[in-house]
Amino acid sequence: MPRRISILFLAIIALFSLSKPSIAQPERDSAGSVVEVEVPALALEGNLLGTPTTQTAAVYLPPGYENESDQRYPVIYLLHGIFDDHGVWLENYNVPAILDHLITENRIPELIVVMPDGGNKYGGGYYRNSPVSGRWGDYIANNLVEFVDAQFRTLANLDNRAVVGHSMGGYGALNLAMSHPGIFSVVWAMSPCCLAANDDLSFGNDAWKRAAGVSTPSDIQTLLENRDFYPVAILGVTAAFSPNPDSPPVYGDFPFDIVRGEVVLREAEHDRFLDALPLRQVRDARQDLRALKGLALGVGLGDQFLHIPTGTLEFSQQLGSQRIPHLLDVYDGDHRQKVGKRLETLVFPWVAQRIGSTQ
Repeated sequence: MPRRISILFLAIIALFSLSKPSIAQPERDSAGSVVEVEVPALALEGNLLGTPTTQTAAVYLPPGYENESDQRYPVIYLLHGIFDDHGVWLENYNVPAILDHLITENRIPELIVVMPDGGNKYGGGYYRNSPVSGRWGDYIANNLVEFVDAQFRTLANLDNRAVVGHSMGGYGALNLAMSHPGIFSVVWAMSPCCLAANDDLSFGNDAWKRAAGVSTPSDIQTLLENRDFYPVAILGVTAAFSPNPDSPPVYGDFPFDIVRGEVVLREAEHDRFLDALPLRQVRDARQDLRALKGLALGVGLGDQFLHIPTGTLEFSQQLGSQRIPHLLDVYDGDHRQKVGKRLETLVFPWVAQRIGSTQ
């Protein structure tokens, strides 16, 4: 890494490591609660993948929520990865217990955390708008936020709203920051996928050929039955990033041809596909990204999905080149291994400091 870029990263990290004064918290009960809600997803109407237009979300309410009837709270939206649902936060990473501990220890103020579902038959809609998989970006930023603000005692303003995501959700958090500015003021992307078409997301991956070989709905079912999930995920990428409503059953365009068993890129289509990825969108979104109260990326260098470490570092360099302040958290870990630990020790405290206090 060039010395000028290294110095810039150190300056950025130093900027964001300055902690705000801790907020005194009253004594409180030790446990919050989790409620499941059904959310009208009007933005998903007309999607071609059969995704329901009523979506489920889990909502963590802090320990004092029931007793403090006049209190309003900041909100973190927590986005899961591909082939997951909101249960991953409850069952795998034990997010409610983490939040209870942080609140009881006065390390974060009381807040609400919303954990929506974001899946479909291809594993997920990537929290972005598509005429095929649905307007997932609009669902999260508009339908879900409006529902939560109406149903719960939130601090319903930009300064008190953050989005955090892992993997597909990490991509989603960054995409929402760029495509729906003015909704979230703090963004943290954990191991974000799909920032750049490199390594195992490049067209040298044979999974692209297997995905391009799908010609009937039964082909998709066969891939799932054989637990060949990577080409199914690529179908999701194609439907979200390169959609074509007139091309069933995939409903997406592959920017290549298969010639004698090899992938041959179609230059114009390939360039359009790259334009849909965040790496090429930073410059146009730089003013909105600079306006954030906090922007952070985190990645384990042992991530099994090889495009994630390289894509995250390249995205960070692009942020630096556009003078966009951000925190880059690089650690020794794989794709899932330290998610819960990072949430507890770094992500939630860092985000909570920047979305204000209760009132």
